[in-house]
Amino acid sequence: MATGWKGRLHLRLPVISPSSARRSPMQDLLSLIRSRRSIRRFEQRPIARETLLDLIDVARYAPSAANQQPVEYVIADEPNRRARLFDLLAWAAHVRPRRTPDPEHRPVAYIVVLRCTARELGALGPVDAAAAIQTILLAAWSLGIGSCWIGSVDRPRARVLLGVPTSHEIDSVVALGYPAEQPVAENARHEDTAYYLDPADVLHVPKRPLQSLLHVNGFTTPSGR
Repeated sequence: MATGWKGRLHLRLPVISPSSARRSPMQDLLSLIRSRRSIRRFEQRPIARETLLDLIDVARYAPSAANQQPVEYVIADEPNRRARLFDLLAWAAHVRPRRTPDPEHRPVAYIVVLRCTARELGALGPVDAAAAIQTILLAAWSLGIGSCWIGSVDRPRARVLLGVPTSHEIDSVVALGYPAEQPVAENARHEDTAYYLDPADVLHVPKRPLQSLLHVNGFTTPSGR
């Protein structure tokens, strides 16, 4: 662990400009959530180990079924370990291989998310992991760090690489780094949610419009929007 780490919470929040100072905390939070995108091209500057520890520390506060807290983490930030882990991941199925990071844009750190099966409450372990991962993604983005939540993992080989015991399952891998791309979110057309690259090599991420997924006071009630 980094020198001076004492388990305390000390996220370095973005500098507040005069215009943003007039915004409410809720507005800032909603803006943060809406602006976060999955990043698959990263600048090659390191993330401090202390920052990685901060991200995991805030994930401890995510909700957990019956407060069992089965989620644990492995940091992989050493160059050789990162390179070997990269080979066990699959990236961006809809546009593969164009968004598989090349050597000059690969993640500079990973957080491998584990589940201690003895602590899981039935089938809710993956739900606990998802809540913790979303917390990591948003905390990272608040620091200007991009991320990609990866579920396509060669888990048997990753288990060997990281020495994960049989008492734990590998849930997902979070790739991290400062963004070297700016994906664009847009409303999906005709329920087509496949992300795509435009002629300028910008990644577009369709999101279902609110009215297509919202039901009020029952499934058949129109959303009114």
